[in-house]
Amino acid sequence: MKKNLKILIADDSELMQLVMRGFFTKHLANASLKQTSNLNDTYFELSQQHFDLLLLDINMPNGDSTPQTVIDIKSKYPDLKVVMFSGNDRATLEESYLDAGAIGFIQKDEQMSVCAKEIIDKHFS
Repeated sequence: MKKNLKILIADDSELMQLVMRGFFTKHLANASLKQTSNLNDTYFELSQQHFDLLLLDINMPNGDSTPQTVIDIKSKYPDLKVVMFSGNDRATLEESYLDAGAIGFIQKDEQMSVCAKEIIDKHFS
């Protein structure tokens, strides 16, 4: 497992930020975690420092994260791995976000820890 990953959690729900912060702290050694609650702050943080992983909520204040958002972020930060994080239906949306460059889609449900662990194991081992 890769150590010292820099992760940006972009989600407007403090509860989801806390849950994912706990998950990454438990499963990754020495992960550096930062959080934002809207798209504008997310873009700002990405411009300020390097991150290895962006966990990106779809529905947030100041604009939703569309597949075009992922394309724009990946064009500016090609080494950044983007994982979508949403309460929206995964089956309906996942393919369009993966086509845009995201490496995974975590639906906010009882399986989200399992899905997050699979993505981490696959892309950061």
